[in-house]
Amino acid sequence: MRVGNAQLGADDAESDDLPRQDYVSEARYRSGPGKPRLLALKEHDDAFVRISGPIDHAEHASRRGADDRRDRHTVRRLIDNLTEPKSLKGPATLHQVDELAATLFAEAPNFAPAIQAIRTSALIHIRRGARWLQFRPTVIESSPGAGKTRLTHRLSELSGVPLIYLDCSSMSNLTPILGQDSSWSNSRASEIVEGLSGGSVANVVVVLDELDKLRDYGRNASPQPSEQLVGLFEKRSAAAHLDHFTQLTLDLSFINWIILTNDLQRLSRPLLDRCQVVRLPAPTAQDIAQIAAREIERRGLEPELVEPITRAVRSGRITSLRTLHKLLDAAAAASARPLLN
Repeated sequence: MRVGNAQLGADDAESDDLPRQDYVSEARYRSGPGKPRLLALKEHDDAFVRISGPIDHAEHASRRGADDRRDRHTVRRLIDNLTEPKSLKGPATLHQVDELAATLFAEAPNFAPAIQAIRTSALIHIRRGARWLQFRPTVIESSPGAGKTRLTHRLSELSGVPLIYLDCSSMSNLTPILGQDSSWSNSRASEIVEGLSGGSVANVVVVLDELDKLRDYGRNASPQPSEQLVGLFEKRSAAAHLDHFTQLTLDLSFINWIILTNDLQRLSRPLLDRCQVVRLPAPTAQDIAQIAAREIERRGLEPELVEPITRAVRSGRITSLRTLHKLLDAAAAASARPLLN
C-alpha cells in the first residue's frame, strides 16, 4: 500500500492473520483524508482515498445549526457516505491512457486536440505516481452540435470512471454546483456532493455543459457566475472545499472537470486561467461523412447506410454531428425491432 513512496504488497498481506477481504477493509479504514493509497495484492489492485475524515455528528449538527429533522437526516446520510473511503478508478498505466485516447480518437477524430490535451495531462499524472484517471480541468469550445457531450460520455464509459453531468443552460443559480447552506429556506446539497456521496469513486468526471449559458438570479449574484467556481479548479482550494449544505470540508481535488462551451468570451478569465483550453473548429462536411462511416461500422448497422448519409451530408441536409447521431440512433432502434410474422 502506498504511503508517500512506501508500499505494502502481497507478501505482507499473506503473512498477516487477517483474511484477505478483512485486510483490504482494514487498510481502507486506516486511510487518512486527502492521501491516496494503492493496495497492491495478488489479483487485487485498489487505489483509494478519503475525501473527508470521520466527524462527531452531535458536535457537527450543533455547529451547523440545522433545526429541521428531515434536513438533519439528509445531512447525516450525506456525511456518513462522504466520510467513507472512495476508490480511484480509470487507466492505471501509460499504455492504458494511450489506448483510451486512441479509442476516443477513432470515434471522434474532430476532437483530436481535446483528446490530446486530456491524454497529455493524464500521462503527466501517471508519471507522478497516480494509478487512476486524473487530468487538469479542461475547457472545450466548439460550435453547437459538434458532439462535445457525447465525447464526455464516451470518455466516462471507456475509462470506467463515473460521470456527473450538469446542464448549466437550464440553471438559474449555482446551487446544483455549489449547494445552498441551511440558513436558506431552499437549502440543498449540490448535484456533485450528492453524486460523490451516493457513489464509491472520488475521481469522477464532472461535466459542466454550456457553462457560458448559466444565469444566476440569486441574491447578490455575480454578473459572471463562472467566476464563483474558480476555487473548484485550483488544486489547493479544491482540496479544502467547504461544502455549503453539509458544512463539511471536502477534498474535491480528485475530480476531473470538463467545461463545455460555445463561447469562451462568456466565461470569466480567472476560471480560464486555471484550465487547459481547447478551441475546436466546426466539423466540415468531410469530417461528418467520415465519422458517419465509422459509426455505422462500430454500431453494426447496414453498410448500405453509408452512401445515402454521405449524400445527405454533402447536400447540406445533415450539418452537425448531433443530427447525425440522432439519425443513427433511430436507425439502430429500427434495426433492433423484432420482425412481425
